[in-house]
Amino acid sequence: MPHALSRLAHHGKEILAIPRTLQHPAVRAARRFPWKLFFALVVIAVFGFAGVTFGLVQWLRRDLPTPQQMVAVQTPVKTTVYDARGRILHEFFKENRSLVPLKQIPRHLIHATLSTEDRNFYHHWGVDLWGVARAAVNNVTHLGGTQGGSTITQQLARNLFLGHERTVTRKLKEIALAIEIERNYSKDQILEMYFNQIYFGEGAYGVDAAAKTFYGKPVEELTLSECALLAGLPANPSVYSPRRRPKAAEARRDKVLRNMVATQAITQADYEKATAEALGVTPMRYGNDRAPWFVEMVRQHLDERFGSNSVYEGGLRVYTTLDMDLQQIAERSLEVQLQQLEKELRLKATPDNYNVTATEAVKGNLSTPYLQGSFVAVDPRTGYIRAMVGGRNWNHSNFNRATQALRQPGSAFKPFIYTAAIDNGFHPNDIIVDEPVSFPAGNGMMYQPGNYDRTYRGPVTLRYALQQSINIPAVKLLRKVGTALVASYARRMGIHTPIGQNLSMALGTSEVTLLELTSAYGVLANRGIRNDPLYILRVEDKNGNVLERNAPRPAEVLSEETAAVITSMLQDVVDRGTGYPARLRGFTNPAAGKTGTMDNYEDAWFVGYIPSLVAGVWVGFDEKKTIGQGMTGARAALPAWTDFMMNATRGRPVETFEPPSGSISRLICSDSGMLATDHCPKVRAQSFASGSEPTEACTLHPGRALEAPPDQPSIPIDTEAPPAGAPSTATPAATPPTQATASTPTPH
Repeated sequence: MPHALSRLAHHGKEILAIPRTLQHPAVRAARRFPWKLFFALVVIAVFGFAGVTFGLVQWLRRDLPTPQQMVAVQTPVKTTVYDARGRILHEFFKENRSLVPLKQIPRHLIHATLSTEDRNFYHHWGVDLWGVARAAVNNVTHLGGTQGGSTITQQLARNLFLGHERTVTRKLKEIALAIEIERNYSKDQILEMYFNQIYFGEGAYGVDAAAKTFYGKPVEELTLSECALLAGLPANPSVYSPRRRPKAAEARRDKVLRNMVATQAITQADYEKATAEALGVTPMRYGNDRAPWFVEMVRQHLDERFGSNSVYEGGLRVYTTLDMDLQQIAERSLEVQLQQLEKELRLKATPDNYNVTATEAVKGNLSTPYLQGSFVAVDPRTGYIRAMVGGRNWNHSNFNRATQALRQPGSAFKPFIYTAAIDNGFHPNDIIVDEPVSFPAGNGMMYQPGNYDRTYRGPVTLRYALQQSINIPAVKLLRKVGTALVASYARRMGIHTPIGQNLSMALGTSEVTLLELTSAYGVLANRGIRNDPLYILRVEDKNGNVLERNAPRPAEVLSEETAAVITSMLQDVVDRGTGYPARLRGFTNPAAGKTGTMDNYEDAWFVGYIPSLVAGVWVGFDEKKTIGQGMTGARAALPAWTDFMMNATRGRPVETFEPPSGSISRLICSDSGMLATDHCPKVRAQSFASGSEPTEACTLHPGRALEAPPDQPSIPIDTEAPPAGAPSTATPAATPPTQATASTPTPH
C-alpha cells in the first residue's frame, strides 16, 4: 500500500483506514490512560517525599548537636598528679583518658586501625556505602558472623553524642552526625579524636590510657604486635580482653595483622614475626594508688580551688613535692616496725584479720582496732613534703593520722621550751637542780610532776636534762621563762593547734598533729628559717597554662645561733641520750632529734633531722589506750625513723651541721658544763656564739685545762628506753592523787 492511510468505500461513503499498529490494545490503553492525573500524582509524591525527608531530618536534629557544638566538643580528660621527679603518682578521672596528638600515635597503630575498622576512611564522606553493603551480604550469608558497617566517623559520632542502643532511629542519627562531623573536621582531626575517645576495656578510654593499662607504658613505645592487639579491642573489649581471654585476644590480634598484610601496611615477614610474639600484657592492671593519704590531700585542695568537674574531667596536670622513692621507704619502714611490735606484744587485732563492714565502706571509716602509725618527711630548706603515710591501710581507714589526728607529743614538745630559754639568755651549760617539786595548781590542789625513772639527779646542765629527757628541769625551766613565751615560740615555729598555758606544757600535754610538729623541727634544721609545708608546686590545665604556682616563703623566726645551739643539744639526744638506739641500729650520720612518750604509753613519737631532711613518726592506737608496757618513743617509734633515714641517706654524701659564722668551739665537761680538765671523765666539744662560751675550768674535776679532745668515748645514758637487748627496769613515775595533790602525765 503506497500510502499509510487509504480511502475505502463503505455503503457509498469514504472512510479512513487505521493502521494495524494503532489498533493494538496496549496502544489503545495508553491513549485512554489519564496522563495528566498521573503526572500530578508524581509531582505530589516527590514533594511529599521531600517533605517527609525534611521533616525526618528536622525531627532527628532535635536531639543532635549544632555545628557550633560539634566544633566546640570537649572530651573528658583525666587529671594527672606527678611526684617531684615527674613520675605519675595518681590519676583522677570519670573516664580514664589522656589526650595525645595524632603525630604521637605509632604508624602501626594507625594502619592497624584503618585496616580493620575503616579501609576507605580517607575516601568516603562519613558513610561507606560499599562497606555497608559488604557487611549486609556478610551478615545474610553468615560468612564469619555478624559484621558492622560503621565507619570510624560513625563510631566517633556514636561515642561522642549517642548511646549504643541498636535502633533504626539511633542509626539514622549516627549517619546524620557522621556527615556533619565530616563537614566540620578534617580527616586527621577525626582520626585523632577517635583514638582519644574510643573505649578499649578495663576502664581505659583512648589509646594512651590503653597502652598504660595493658602494657604499662606510653602509646608511642608500642610495638607492632602490641598495636595490633589494641586496634582489635574496640570491636568488643570484653570478648577480646587479653587478661581474661588471652586466646581470643591472640586470635583477634592475628586477624588484625592479616588485615594489615591485605592492605599492604606490613609485609608477610612482619606478620610472621609479630604473630610469633606473646601478647605481653602486664599481669596486673596499671595502678596509680600510691601515697593515698597524700593524694587525697591534693584532691581536696584541687576540688576546693577548681571544682570537681575540673578534677575529674578537666585534664589538669598537678606537680607535687612528694618523692615516690622516699614514700616507699617511709611506708616500708613504718609497716615493718608496726608488724614487729604486733609480734612482740602479741596483739590479736591486726590489719590481716580486720574486715571492713558494708556501712564502713560506704560512709568511710575513721578508726581501726589495730595498732596504727603515721610518718612525715619534709625538706626543711623548702618546706616540701617528701613523704606522708597517714595510716596502715587506706581501704580500712582514710583518716589521715599525719595531718588530722591530734595527739599529745610528750617530751617531743620540750625543744620549744629550751629554744625559748636559749633565745632569751640561757646557755646549754647552765645548771638546774633535778629534785622533787610541787606547785600550786588552784582549788587547793598541788601539781607534782615526776621523772620517768623516779630518780632525781641533783644539779644538771640544761644540755644533759634535754639529752636524758628529764621532766623536772623542763618544768622548772618553763616556769622561769613563762608559759606564754614558750607558747609564742611554738606558734612562731609552726605549731597552730591550741597550746595550754600551764606548767604541764613542759610534759607535752597540748595536742598537736605530726605534720606541724615535724615542720616546726624543720626550723632548727634550717638554721632558724621557717618554711611552711608545701605539697603542690604547680597546676596546669590540659593546654599547659599555669593555673596555680606555689613556692617556698622563708621566714626567719629564730636566730641562726639559737637554732645551732638547740641542734647541738638535740644531737646529744641521738648520740648520748634517749635517741641513742638509732646509733645501735647502725645509723651513723650526724643527726638531731627528740623522743616523746605519753602517760601509760598511749602515744610514742620520734622527730629527728639531718640538714636536708626532717622526719617524724607517731605510733599508737586510734582509741587512746596503752600500746604496751615500756613502749616509749625510743622503742616504738624511733626504729621506723632510723630505718627510713638509713635508706634515705644511703649512697648520698654525709651532711654535717655547720656552726654559724663567728662561733667558737670549746672542750666542755659534760657534768659541770665548764671548761674541761684532764680529770673530767666525760668531755665533748661544743660550739658557742662568741662571748657566750664558759671561761672557768671545771671545779668538779680540778686539773689542767684540755686543749685537745681526750681519747675516750662518752657512754650514753638512756633514761627513757633501755638499749636494745637490755631488760627494761624503768617504770613510769606517777604520784597518786590525794585530796591535796594533783598528778599529771609524766611523758618522756
